[in-house]
Amino acid sequence: MSQKDSIQDLLNYLFSLHRFGIKPGLERIQFLLSFLENPETLYPCIHVAGTNGKGSVCSILASILQSAGYKTGLYTSPHIRLFNERIRINGECIPNEDIARLASKLMPEIEKEHTTFFEVTTAMAFAWFAEQNVDIAIIETGMGGRLDATNVMESPLATIITSIDLDHTEYLGSDLLSIAGEKAGIMKIGCPVIIGESRIELLSFFKSFAIHKQASSCIIIDEESSVHSVRYNKDLSMNLDLSIGNQKYVEVKSERAGLHQIRNIQTALLALHEISALFPCDELSIRKGLEFTSLISGIHGRIQLLQTNPPIIIDVGHNPACIKRLLETIDICGYSHNKWQIVFGAMSDKPIQEMLRLFAPYCDVLLACSPNIERAMPASQLALLSKDFIQNTEYFQSVADAVYKGIDSKKPLLITGSFYLAEEAFRALDTIQLT
Repeated sequence: MSQKDSIQDLLNYLFSLHRFGIKPGLERIQFLLSFLENPETLYPCIHVAGTNGKGSVCSILASILQSAGYKTGLYTSPHIRLFNERIRINGECIPNEDIARLASKLMPEIEKEHTTFFEVTTAMAFAWFAEQNVDIAIIETGMGGRLDATNVMESPLATIITSIDLDHTEYLGSDLLSIAGEKAGIMKIGCPVIIGESRIELLSFFKSFAIHKQASSCIIIDEESSVHSVRYNKDLSMNLDLSIGNQKYVEVKSERAGLHQIRNIQTALLALHEISALFPCDELSIRKGLEFTSLISGIHGRIQLLQTNPPIIIDVGHNPACIKRLLETIDICGYSHNKWQIVFGAMSDKPIQEMLRLFAPYCDVLLACSPNIERAMPASQLALLSKDFIQNTEYFQSVADAVYKGIDSKKPLLITGSFYLAEEAFRALDTIQLT
């Protein structure tokens, strides 16, 4: 058996663990980590939870720390192209041979405890970071916080909670305060928490929860930082002046634009300010990390411009809040006059009708498709739903077919709806010469 076949068999085995479903709780991950001699205790971490924005905050943190010379681990999910993307050091994915070695080592324990896919992936990440002697690791939660498999770190350097929205309500609760309560579960005694949320009722909750958890401080970004000016660019980047505490940054360039990304930048910089005694980052590293976040961290697909004429934009947004931010961003970056061919597919458990309603004013043709995953809404059903909002709708048997149709139209093209859709779209785009 070739190494390629071998690693694919192991990955198929890991993906098969989805059969155990989502099982909130820390007992199984603690069992796996105990078997691995608790690698998560061997290096400092920053722990990031939230509904939207946590992947961007994680990649910004990793990019800046890496630019400052620190060997930085980054654990995020889900992946777009390859499983390996979930576990990175200094932007480089975990090699196949290390996946194979760690997965093989864990197999008997996986079967014994019926551990989930995410629990096994988390254990592998913690182990690989320890083996490679990282200076620091940035750890993104999965969907939750309190009972998330990543929430086994007893003393992170800092915890971060990004914006809160309705998502995964069957597991996290049906209202914002319930979801905030689950996310707040990552707060730790003696550890600072940085809050990227802005709504007063949620901020009041987080402040009270931080006192209850005896966090060393609860830092609200609108109280500790400010933005003085912003210039948005057609390439979906932006330039901004901002203050973080007493430090001012003038004409900082961010490769990612949008009001939500401003808050993500503020959140990340406040976290770095909190840990600066141990991990100082000079201004040059901060500027470099913000300007080249995707290149340095390896995390792509966040309102990313792939081609300028006609524009092709891809985004991993997968709920109404993400879609609002996507549409808001393309407007302020100079595309408000465009009508878009929209390649769209989503999971059946998402509020798809609300997403379609948001698309309607922007859409020329909706190209409905279904990512190759059981949870995805069938393209024909999606197209039927769409008719209530967007009359000009077509559906396709695959994401690739929808992407090719959008490319052939030679009109502005927007690709969004889920990480799974982005994965298949990128593969289709790899076969095309973009201009």
